[in-house]
Amino acid sequence: MKKSERILGCIYIPVHSAVLPVVLVIVFTLFDLDLSNSHQMLVYYTLSFVLVLATMFRYLYASFSDMIDEFWRAIRAVILGYLFFRILLWIASFLLTSIMSSSNPNQDAIITEVASNFRVMIVVTVILAPIVEEAMFRGALFGTIRLKNRFVAYVVSTLLFCVFHLWGNLIFDFSWTMVLYLVQYVPAGIALAWCYERGGTIWSPILLHAIINLTATLQSR
Repeated sequence: MKKSERILGCIYIPVHSAVLPVVLVIVFTLFDLDLSNSHQMLVYYTLSFVLVLATMFRYLYASFSDMIDEFWRAIRAVILGYLFFRILLWIASFLLTSIMSSSNPNQDAIITEVASNFRVMIVVTVILAPIVEEAMFRGALFGTIRLKNRFVAYVVSTLLFCVFHLWGNLIFDFSWTMVLYLVQYVPAGIALAWCYERGGTIWSPILLHAIINLTATLQSR
């Protein structure tokens, strides 16, 4: 990834997380667009997908070529990454079950939307979100920090990945329980970064992310 792509990718994290949702709310309100939450998410991730392609197409294309050249390495990283994720998720769930009585609001919202519009949510969670989020959090953020310090790259990319999923709740409905919910995203954050390193291509964590989201979406149906 070129330096300019790293910079743009890192800059786009707050744009995708905070700026774009606000802009879309304004647009939907001004034009009186009555879209369901799932269709709003589709618009949101489609726009982010287009912007990611516009800024990181060369990197994504080159990385795809790397995956083709080292196909089995990339696939092994996905398989091992998924097993790693399941182990970490079991540990996190075991630790949290005894101290949490309520459910994750972000996951509850996803379950609701899956029930109301399954096909749209499959497109969002399995196709668009993995490409957008992996390009930002693993390709740009993790890849940039890893050039200086591998441990810090894992910590920062995982932390921001966790906060990204709940930042709205943390700001407008803060509680220590909400902070604990962040732990539920740690297994994916660590496993996806590990998969990126192991696979040698951004498409390994993209595929792993898609599999994780697919299994979660099917279980929520």
